[in-house]
Formats: sequence, C-alpha cells, structure tokens
Amino acid sequence: MDFGDLHLQLDGFEELRPESWAVQQVRVAGPWRVKDGSLRHCATNIVIGEGGLRDGVGQIEVEETNLLGRGAGGVVCRASHKPTGIPLAVKIVRVEDKTKRDQLINEIHTLFRISKSHFLIELYDAYVHKESGCVHVALEYMDYGSLADVKRNVETVPEKLLALILMQILEGLKTLHLNNVVHRDVKLGNILVNSRGAVKVTDFGISKNLGDPLTVCETFVGTATHMSPERVLGEDYGFSADIWSLGLCVYELACGVYPYGSVLSFPVLFDNLCHKPEPRLSEEKYSPELCYFVEAQLQKRPELRFSAIELQASDFILGNLPKVSETALIHWLANAMKHHK
Repeated sequence: MDFGDLHLQLDGFEELRPESWAVQQVRVAGPWRVKDGSLRHCATNIVIGEGGLRDGVGQIEVEETNLLGRGAGGVVCRASHKPTGIPLAVKIVRVEDKTKRDQLINEIHTLFRISKSHFLIELYDAYVHKESGCVHVALEYMDYGSLADVKRNVETVPEKLLALILMQILEGLKTLHLNNVVHRDVKLGNILVNSRGAVKVTDFGISKNLGDPLTVCETFVGTATHMSPERVLGEDYGFSADIWSLGLCVYELACGVYPYGSVLSFPVLFDNLCHKPEPRLSEEKYSPELCYFVEAQLQKRPELRFSAIELQASDFILGNLPKVSETALIHWLANAMKHHK
C-alpha cells in the first residue's frame, strides 16, 4: 500500500488551533520559506503543504481522538487511513518553534533518505493543517507503545526473548549506521513494539548524518542519562555512542533498573560515567553470554565497543535465537501488555 498521497484531517484538539499558529503567519527565517500555506526547507528542498509531502489527494480521517502521548512540541494521537482503516500514529508539531521545525525536517529527511527497513518506524506522510498551522506527521502505529511501557509492566525480560528483541533493534541501528546516521537518542522510550512481535527504532529528530563514515559528531544533544562518556565529556563521538546507549537499555531490560540509579543532577551523572567503573551484570544471576554482551557495549573507550554487526554475531544473540520463536515473543508481550491502552 502506497501511503504517499495521504492527507490528514484531525478533529477534537481545539487547544492546538490558536490563530497565531496559522502557518501563513509564521515568520520563518534562515533555511525555511513559507508560501501559500506551505513550508519549504531550502537545504533539502522538502515541501510540506496542505496536500502532504507530495501534494497528494488521499485522505486520512481520525478514527479515535485519544492521545498517545504529549510533549513540549505538541501531541501524538491515533488516526486511521480512510480507504483501508490501517491505524496510524499522528504527530502534531508546532512549527513556530525553530527547534521543533529543525527536528521535524531532520526526521523526515533521515527516513526518506534511507531505504525502508522493517526495523525502523515508517513515515507515511506529513502535511500542514490549514486550521491549526501545525504540521501533522503520519507514522506507523505500534499498538504496545515503547519498551519503556513494557518495562513498566514487567520486572525483567527473559534472556531468550531479550535476544530476539535486541536482534531487531540491532538491525535498525545497523541500517542507520551503514547509512552513516547516528541516532543520538537511543533509549527504551524510542524503541517501539507491537502485538505482532515487531520491534522498531523511532524518533530521528536529532539524528545526525555523518556523510563520511570517519566523520564525528560534536554537538551535545539527546537524553543525558543515556549519553556515552565521551559525549558527557564534550568530546567528538560517532556510531559507538549509540552502542553505549543501547548497552544501558539492555542492562535495564535484563535486571529491571537503570544501572546508575537515581541521577539528580548533571554533576552526579558526570561522576558516574567518567569516574566510576562501567556497569556490569552479575555473573551469578545472568549467563556469561549476556554479561559479555553488555560488557562489549558499556566500554568507556569508544573504540573498544562492538559495532551493531558484531553484536548481532555475538554468542548471546546467535546462541539464543534458535531457542526462541516469534510466537513466544508475541505471547509474552500480550501477557505483559494485556492492560495497555
């Protein structure tokens, strides 16, 4: 099904429609231009208009107006593709905020530039809502939410199932890294799951295209608690920074807690990352393969961390995959998320 012509229509969110937000009135400077109700990003030549990214003539209607999430930049709600009834998650972005505009175009550009992957969330379309002036972004809907939601419902994830979950995450990160993209915000909240056992990486608003694989990042963006030591120190970083962040996620899913406990301030986080030993799983409670798998990611020196491809070939992944089925993951998730809405 080609969703390239999607046109969204959302109702029930009157709080998002002040006249001052109308896109015709937004003063956009620098790399953006506004014309006839459309936003054009000059550097990428991406145009978001009322008809969508490709000036389509399709239509999306809201099936339900319940919120899936709310953040500083707007809300995410559930919608459906009118002809087929396929559910969608619609992100509503306030375009008068420069930071949110830049993150929006970065996410769109990243997903359009990379070949579609079953392990990255799919972007269907985006358009300017004529009444609110907000940009509405149609994304693939994942009915179980994120791994952060899963973690709230279970104490730990069994090792065999964890291996199947991680194989999918690593496939998504491998796709990004092979396309010279650093995600820069890998955390449980940015990994989505559904009732079919699919696990997908999402939220590419602050991802960075390195161009040359040897290029490194310099900017300080992302979730501080999941930043690698070199990022906290303000040093250059690359793909291995995502691997450190993933290692923290693996630790959380395996034992149910964030390895550094409650972090009340940046100085505390800095001390944890730069002066204390790297987190390690107990060899008395977990298999040697899982302990080494975590150790291969949580190395202070970036060059010592495994790549996504190397992690996929680890004993933990290859040893557990033959012992677990997709059906087993589906049943386990269904039981864990039976009260999830």
